[in-house]
Amino acid sequence: MTKEEREVVRQWNPRYKRNVYIYLCIYGILGAVTGITNDAALSYYKIVAPHLISGLNIFNAATAILMSLMITTVHKWGYRKILLVLPPMTAIFMALTCVTTNQAVIMIAYTISWTAIGVYDLMYPLMWTSYVPGKIRTKMFSVVMIVNLITQTICTFLGGKAIVLFFSMIRKISYGEASTLSARPETMVGQTLVDYTNSYRILLLITAAVTMLAFILALFIKDIPSDYRSEGTASNTKTDKKAMYKKLLNKKAVMWIAYIAGVQLGARLIAVYVPIYLNNYLHIPRDVTSPINTFVQAAMLIGYFFAPFLEKKLGAIVSVAAGTLTCVPVMLLLANGRHLGSGMVLFVIVGILLFLRTGLANATMPIQQEVQMVIVDKDLRPAFTAVVQIAYAVVGVIDGLFTEFYLFNTQDGYANAYYIAAVIYVIASVVLLVFFAKKYNRILETSHQQEE
Repeated sequence: MTKEEREVVRQWNPRYKRNVYIYLCIYGILGAVTGITNDAALSYYKIVAPHLISGLNIFNAATAILMSLMITTVHKWGYRKILLVLPPMTAIFMALTCVTTNQAVIMIAYTISWTAIGVYDLMYPLMWTSYVPGKIRTKMFSVVMIVNLITQTICTFLGGKAIVLFFSMIRKISYGEASTLSARPETMVGQTLVDYTNSYRILLLITAAVTMLAFILALFIKDIPSDYRSEGTASNTKTDKKAMYKKLLNKKAVMWIAYIAGVQLGARLIAVYVPIYLNNYLHIPRDVTSPINTFVQAAMLIGYFFAPFLEKKLGAIVSVAAGTLTCVPVMLLLANGRHLGSGMVLFVIVGILLFLRTGLANATMPIQQEVQMVIVDKDLRPAFTAVVQIAYAVVGVIDGLFTEFYLFNTQDGYANAYYIAAVIYVIASVVLLVFFAKKYNRILETSHQQEE
């Protein structure tokens, strides 16, 4: 940290700083939760609710719509009240997926609990833009994502091992035997499958309980209306809402959404299904896939450290486009994962490739998050975030139909998904460069200067 940045921290509004630090702790807890939900939970739902997994992006589209509805209430209710609602939503409905075998109930509970988890990802860009001084904001965007990734990485690593441990204890077999059985969950039947499923349930119930720590921390956040809206803008009539969304229909906002939607369209074809790709497609043992996923998440952590440097050297827009484009060669190699060897050779090669793709894709994520907040006015930020989520929902439906009717119904489905995603990444990057690079490449620097 430079001398100038240290001075900014010293003069930082104490209430703003406290809210930021509290949310860092909350987001760290949610990172731990996400470490389980993005890895072990998906494999659990593959067993107990296969239609949920095959159409996962459709359900994620539903969560995106619900998230968009929740985030728009920030303009009225503020940060604290929403952060107090999210942990009980997460815990109750996550636990519900563990105590019922009714697929419809599991799908509904999944949608609600994952909505609550997802809102946390939308909260910190709004809070950071309100509470963090411009000169250290890009760094703090990196910090909050790094904190989340550290706890997520730890719990992803431990999650797979915990499942195998619980499985070995329930079955009264050695850890090694349990690990071998976990490599081919599709061959399990009878009591063996029941015991394996119960191992996941134990872990998810523990995870549900941990989320309530976020509720306790949220009690200490102190916000006031001017933090999340301009004075005199509390009106929430249909006319006001219509006028607000109409302001978002400008070329800059629309093209940004087009880029974000394009990248998400490609990413959701592949990133969501990495645990299943490793375990069910490449037949890598369950307690090996977790270290691979941990290694991959470490790539995100490393990538986030480079965000402030890239923004200063290349500019915001060029950095984001470059991060997307450099993923393409790696994705083409992952499309041929079954031809990259076997045993430990396969584990290492696939792990390295996933590490590179994830690191490159996420190195500029803090920049992207900040750009999304500064290209619109303060009062439009929650609404703009909601519109982006609606775009995600549309993308989710498209991806969900693809995975439901193609991805899991053909041997080459996953390989072709990587090819399709690579093409989409190229197109999205070109769109970003053509429409934003010349005028908005230094938009973050301009925004920080205006605050001064």
